[in-house]
Amino acid sequence: MGLNKQLVKTLFSVTIGIGMLIAFGTVNVSQFITTTGVAEFKPVLRRYDGSDITVLNSRHLLDSLDKSMKRIDVMRAEWIKEFDMYKGKANRALKHMTSTLPLERVVFNALTRNVTIHIGVAGGSISACRYGYGYLIRDFMQDILSVPVTVNNAAIGATDSRYYANCMGAHMNIDNLDLVLWEFAANDFIKSIGPWAQEEFTRMILSLANQPQLVFVNFLHGAQMKRRPCINNERIASVPISEYYDVPSISMPDALCPFVKKGDYVQFLNEDMAHPNPKNHRLMTTFLVEILHTALSNILDKVESGVWTHTMNVYEQFGDNFKLPKPLFNETQLFLPKCWSALATKRSPNMTLIPIEANGWEAEVGTGINPSRTDLKLFWESKRENASITFRLYIAPYLDLNCTVSIVASSAGHCGKVRAYFDDDEEHSAIVDGRYSYKITKTERISINVKPGNHTITLVALSENPFRLAAIATSYNLNRFV
Repeated sequence: MGLNKQLVKTLFSVTIGIGMLIAFGTVNVSQFITTTGVAEFKPVLRRYDGSDITVLNSRHLLDSLDKSMKRIDVMRAEWIKEFDMYKGKANRALKHMTSTLPLERVVFNALTRNVTIHIGVAGGSISACRYGYGYLIRDFMQDILSVPVTVNNAAIGATDSRYYANCMGAHMNIDNLDLVLWEFAANDFIKSIGPWAQEEFTRMILSLANQPQLVFVNFLHGAQMKRRPCINNERIASVPISEYYDVPSISMPDALCPFVKKGDYVQFLNEDMAHPNPKNHRLMTTFLVEILHTALSNILDKVESGVWTHTMNVYEQFGDNFKLPKPLFNETQLFLPKCWSALATKRSPNMTLIPIEANGWEAEVGTGINPSRTDLKLFWESKRENASITFRLYIAPYLDLNCTVSIVASSAGHCGKVRAYFDDDEEHSAIVDGRYSYKITKTERISINVKPGNHTITLVALSENPFRLAAIATSYNLNRFV
């Protein structure tokens, strides 16, 4: 059951005043319902008493917002000239718009409380560039809203949704995010993993106490354009997950499909004919701006109709008391994941995966990194057969739950296998194969019932072929959904 259906029943138990607001059409029911009840953990409640509206009026911010929306209209016209294909394509790329209420709250608080907006980018090599859409939307929001906006581009090439569902906390402060941009449609598709990994990531973000706005950013890789399938993972993942969890989803395939099918795709690719070029990133930014435009318009409508304060207070109450619905694709879920990673960005180059003993293993930097990239492909690599490496892990007690432990390989076609075991218990070891036809992260569970406390984990190479260890991750076993 999705958030829409799940919350409809709850509306009958809320106050008569809320019911009257809905009945008289002063609150958009679909938007109101679909953005509540996403917190797995108790968030920090905000309270709105109407003084924020006074601040808006005293600073003439309503006029500023109106002017900002007009500037967006002007910019939209300028982009139509650059992208002769853009006119009429925005609606197609934004078919799965859903709710922007989390973003409305973020923007409103930034304007009235003088707080910084924090953007987080989780993606692969498409996002790990200095001219990427994450930086462009930051600059635009900063210019339009006249508030500080930061971007933490945690994108790392050759990663996927499952890696970030486990390890996003290793790359950014996930408790201080306002807008999260997900970009793995191409890598998940290339790796042929199903929607369960994206759903794990989605639930992890929607469970955050800060309740950030999540947006799916669906790019096409050059390899997909050359074969002209005009598809990525969004049909089997982003679209149903967007509809179920009410997450806006931007479809670059829907925007570029007419060009891809005609073979006219070179104008959107870099020299490597694989990654989107600056023009492609600017086009994606236009779609993100459309989402911002919608949020600004909704703020104005709610403030001018006098329902903003009440709507936001109810939103906060639902966020405090409601839970995520049962998963759409998964039988289990990642619960309080923790990660020790060697992968890094140039902004935060320090690895957190440090061994206590390494015999025949060395820290390596992957090839193919260039100055325009923002990531570092670091990993621990075995150099010979029987090479061993040991790490110390501490798993904090939480209720009565045990943990699942996974290791993440930076895989490649020439890589070998390792044997992994806990606390010198070699009899109960797991074999993990680091070989994969694509050079992309590969997450494998090695134990599903580890008790909290201090542990060691040892990896032993089983051949001369190198094994590349990128991360170790844990999550508590929560096989029930309440």
